[in-house]
Amino acid sequence: MRGSRAERESVCSIVLVRHVASVGRGSFVGQNDVPLSAVGRSQLKELCRKLAKFRFYAAFASDLERARATASEAAQQLGLELQIRPGLREMHFGRWQGLSWDQVTKRHRRLANLWLKHFPLQPIPGAEPFARFKRRVKAELEEIVSAHQGRCVLLVTHGGVIRVALADALGMKDRNLFRLAQDPGAINVIDYFADGVAVRCVNG
Repeated sequence: MRGSRAERESVCSIVLVRHVASVGRGSFVGQNDVPLSAVGRSQLKELCRKLAKFRFYAAFASDLERARATASEAAQQLGLELQIRPGLREMHFGRWQGLSWDQVTKRHRRLANLWLKHFPLQPIPGAEPFARFKRRVKAELEEIVSAHQGRCVLLVTHGGVIRVALADALGMKDRNLFRLAQDPGAINVIDYFADGVAVRCVNG
């Protein structure tokens, strides 16, 4: 029965946090290594206040600057040693990287329409294939979860990574990923049990 002592000791709670606002917001930033914006830096204090209610055992972050800077501030406030995981970085968007959607539709109108219609099967030239991105994210999560049973762990990462994790936990189809809002500094909680998962919070 869920809620037993044995189950509480085996559950791994993952708190997935999207980095606060960065330079280039509103574009396909992808793996461009941009810093936090002035707005993002102003959001750090409130994010740390929200995270203080959790009892974290460990903290991990993507190696991209916007996630590292967000996580570094949180880890310092929470008294945690930050561990960097390149596997938690955002998807690479190839030729679209750094472009806004308006720019994409002007420069690649036909491809943009195909991408909307056939996502995630329609590739972007030069981009990381979505299937490979998804495998990378799931492998990282599985490794972290297996090593932290009975513990609560902080992961500071990116919107795409978090959407993949939530969609997998909820049994959603990949094409519906963008129905999951992920604001800068959003907090999401997933409990991983031996026999399943429970999503506790989305875009909090």
